[in-house]
Amino acid sequence: MGDLDAAGGADAFLRHMLWRYPGQRQPIVALLGPRQSGKTDLLRAVSRACGGTVVHAALDFDETPLDPVSAAALVAFQMMRGWDNLRHGPVFHRFGLGLLALNENLDADRVRAADQIRELIQQYTRNTRQGRFATRLEHAAATTMDVVAQGALSPLVSGPAREVVSAVREQAKPVIGSLLQSAARWGVRDALRWHISVPEAESARSIDALIRLSSTSRSAAVGPLMAAFLADVKDQAERHPPLRSACSCVLPAQAARPGRHDHAWVLLVDGAQTPSGRRFLTELAGARARNQHADADGSGAADPLLVLAACEQWQSEWTSWWCEPWRPTPRAATPQRRVPLLSRATRTLWARENDAAVRVDRGPAAAWWYPVWLDPMTEEQVGYAMDRSDPSPARPLPSSVVHRLTGGHRGAVLAVLDEQFGARPGPHGAGPAVSLHSPADEQGTPLWSHALETSLPEGLPVPGATWSTAPAVVLAAAYLADVHTAHDPRLPSDLAELPRSLELLRRHLWVSTFTHRPSRIREIGWGDADGPATLHPWLARCALTALNTARPAPPSQGSCWHEVFTSQSIALTTPPVHGGDAAAVERRLFHDLALGRFAPVAAALAARFDEDHRAWIRLLDYLSSAPCRPLYERSPQEAYAHLLGGVENGGQTVLAVATAKLLALLWLYNDPLTEHTRRWDGEIRECFTRLAHNSRLLDVSPLQQAAAAFA
Repeated sequence: MGDLDAAGGADAFLRHMLWRYPGQRQPIVALLGPRQSGKTDLLRAVSRACGGTVVHAALDFDETPLDPVSAAALVAFQMMRGWDNLRHGPVFHRFGLGLLALNENLDADRVRAADQIRELIQQYTRNTRQGRFATRLEHAAATTMDVVAQGALSPLVSGPAREVVSAVREQAKPVIGSLLQSAARWGVRDALRWHISVPEAESARSIDALIRLSSTSRSAAVGPLMAAFLADVKDQAERHPPLRSACSCVLPAQAARPGRHDHAWVLLVDGAQTPSGRRFLTELAGARARNQHADADGSGAADPLLVLAACEQWQSEWTSWWCEPWRPTPRAATPQRRVPLLSRATRTLWARENDAAVRVDRGPAAAWWYPVWLDPMTEEQVGYAMDRSDPSPARPLPSSVVHRLTGGHRGAVLAVLDEQFGARPGPHGAGPAVSLHSPADEQGTPLWSHALETSLPEGLPVPGATWSTAPAVVLAAAYLADVHTAHDPRLPSDLAELPRSLELLRRHLWVSTFTHRPSRIREIGWGDADGPATLHPWLARCALTALNTARPAPPSQGSCWHEVFTSQSIALTTPPVHGGDAAAVERRLFHDLALGRFAPVAAALAARFDEDHRAWIRLLDYLSSAPCRPLYERSPQEAYAHLLGGVENGGQTVLAVATAKLLALLWLYNDPLTEHTRRWDGEIRECFTRLAHNSRLLDVSPLQQAAAAFA
């Protein structure tokens, strides 16, 4: 992820999510995106944007797996630094005392154990800011007494009286020190009282509560210590608020006190999907729930900690509140909402349903979560990255092609930019625009194979060069290429590996509605219908490249591409078909086009032209989304000439010729390796205009709208 787009995402997140009012609960924001999509870069950008004015800390469970207590200790250590707008650095007395007690080996005798705890408290108090100040005062007072006793009074006092003065001085020193340290201990009195209030203490005295905590196992102590950590964060934010300063927070329009607000503390968590990361965040949500339960009136348990956790897997417990990214619409009669993009995420969307859920007694811990989707790179951001990678004005590859090929996936963009491409895509190019067969490492691994190795979740093997059976990821890519499968509740029974591979790809966020790229004519044919869930274009291209280049075993068989799409066509068009017989016919045409049977598909499309133009455009849009195998070997112009060879001179009608040309143009146009030039747009617009002139229907407005879409 580039610095420019990471900074923009960080700024959007902080402007919409950092503000808070007293007593306002903060969500645990799950930053979603497939592997290598730029989540780590975004977390670093947020950390830089927080700077020295927003209290924040960071954990990376990918690099350093920690248990929850150690992770909380590291967060407290990072937050105890000096901050520009805080008069004093934060302190964590509740958590610190509990951690000391947990790590202490107490004597079996109760009296001696109590003395050990008192000594721990005394040592801890001396190490606090007030304790260090009291120690300095103690030394100053002792020095003053020495000066008075030995210097100023020595000429006036002699004999037995002098011995009395010395004795008084020696007895007064520890008394003064004890008084000063007792005053310092007053600063941690609330922390000691808090340990009395936890349910595990059973209303025991503070010493007995810490003894009980010390005698428990580390796993049993996680809950109380995490609750102590959050209580310290809340106490610090309330007692030592930051100095007022200007900010760019975007408050909701219905804010009761516009302009006057505090800022949350920020915790950045990378590797949230790891076992250690999941346990830490689960314990954190549980600690919030127990603090909420312990709060009698429900108004004082809200801590100001805003968590942003990078996740590359969907968690099933979120489904109660949030629609899965691969589902086009939320379930009816449920509190489900669509997962928003990070750039559009606001606290109000989370609080609308979830704030009330976490406020109630024993509310579900899953209600604290707020999943948001990391914005992919825009075409402009891809162009900026290409300029930094190759600042020469004659770039061989346009940013629009790289953007569509990679879907804005940051790891994919970097992989493409690391390669050397000499052929410029477009109508006059020679050969494919991007060769995914180029070596990606010193071992000569093809780019498509390297991309699958670094992207596929565990359990989905990378396809080899020779197959006896089609790999699971290839079957999934071929299946998901048909956008109608997004609405099909059934799976073909003949494809045994398909259900498991789809589940893995969905859970690891490679299948979602965020990766669907609507064509220019989709809205004309489909209206405002929700976009289907699709396989990420980068992963789909790499998997289908593997399918296109695979050698069958034994070699006497037909191509693997033909075998896979033929078997799926049979499986998906065998009755009963979701959508009825008409859907079965359309699916058969889709797979015929994927198999290269262009002429019959164009003829069938022309035969349905004068039935309903809006439905015809919908069918055209669906068919032209089929995988375009010609572009795996040829340039767009070469493929276009090959598809239309002899069409114009074959004695066909104007309608048939225009339909064939339009189908070929849109089929190639929808492929990511075709550069969208003004020449392509002009030819597509001309075909729609010619069809409108040759229509037998009175209403040709859908065709005119389609032509205008390419103006």
